[in-house]
Amino acid sequence: MSRSSEDASARPPRVDLDSPAVYASFDPSDMRARIAGLPGHARSAWDRGSAWPLPAGLQTPPSRVLILAVGGSAIGGDVVATLASSTTTIPIQLVRNYRLPPLDEHTLVVACSFSGETEEAIAAFGAALAVPGPRLAITTGGALATLAASAGAPVFSYQFDGPPRSALGHGIFALLAILSRAGVLPVDDSAVASTFRGLEQDAARFAPSVAAADNEAKALATWIHGRLPLIVGADFLEVAARRWAGQISENAKQWAFAGALPELNHNLIMGIGSPEFARRHFRAILLDAEPVHARNRLRVQLTAREFHAVDIATRTLTIPGDSALETIARASYLGDWVSFYLAMLNGADPWTVEPIARLKSALARHPMD
Repeated sequence: MSRSSEDASARPPRVDLDSPAVYASFDPSDMRARIAGLPGHARSAWDRGSAWPLPAGLQTPPSRVLILAVGGSAIGGDVVATLASSTTTIPIQLVRNYRLPPLDEHTLVVACSFSGETEEAIAAFGAALAVPGPRLAITTGGALATLAASAGAPVFSYQFDGPPRSALGHGIFALLAILSRAGVLPVDDSAVASTFRGLEQDAARFAPSVAAADNEAKALATWIHGRLPLIVGADFLEVAARRWAGQISENAKQWAFAGALPELNHNLIMGIGSPEFARRHFRAILLDAEPVHARNRLRVQLTAREFHAVDIATRTLTIPGDSALETIARASYLGDWVSFYLAMLNGADPWTVEPIARLKSALARHPMD
């Protein structure tokens, strides 16, 4: 499933990823259980989104969709927008900020906030409520649910015991089901079913109980450990590369970077061998899959060749799956497991996010106008 080139530099000390004591020590809140539960979460979210009574305002296809979200709450919108870009004429735009673009009465605005307390999404949704048009909040509660309810806007609510980034199944599949039923984009039920089966297979393959010798997620985390990873997604797998980078940052408490093909071939590739630091300290992972455009699959091979030429240690991962949905979901899931095992190797608790909490606390001392 992977091809690699290695450098001969010394590696940092490693912990034993096959030892239960490692998980007891560094994962006291049991993030691994939330990651392991993704296939079930995804099925539940799809079922609930498919059965949810569709409000009157969502029964006519909109002219476009704006999804308001940031951080872990944004992954669902990011994936759905990626899928929509090649399947529908209705544009879906992800807004990761306080301000909205201009609206008309046919624009559907969906605010996605796991906690319901995300100030960017709340500010933008509040502005959207002042303009006629269909609105929807997807949240576990909080101020967003209160704001939507007070304005008579529908709320799709769910419960999940974990941080926002671990609710990947809810983030993708509830939104996907609702927008499909609203006529925004077509969804192939067989592709959804295949995605769930693939995620279940991956949950078994990457679990902590699977020895490192047979566990690709553990092997990749060990290979990345002590280095700066660059994750490159080919074609629609760009969104999975962003997910990898975000999860490694939040779970493993280290920097990671995301890139995309073909864009990377037109700029970033010019700098891959410089400074010399990059050769010694970067790891490049290229995400590929059968449904990726043939020219972009060729670009994966040629890009890996360029990385090898300047001694950047590189691996190409061919993600299983027959559809964009399945390969995005499974690529993201592998990245979640890699970020978790990398957290263990870094001696980091994957649950806690103190700098984010500090920033939110500091912002709270400066109320919005």
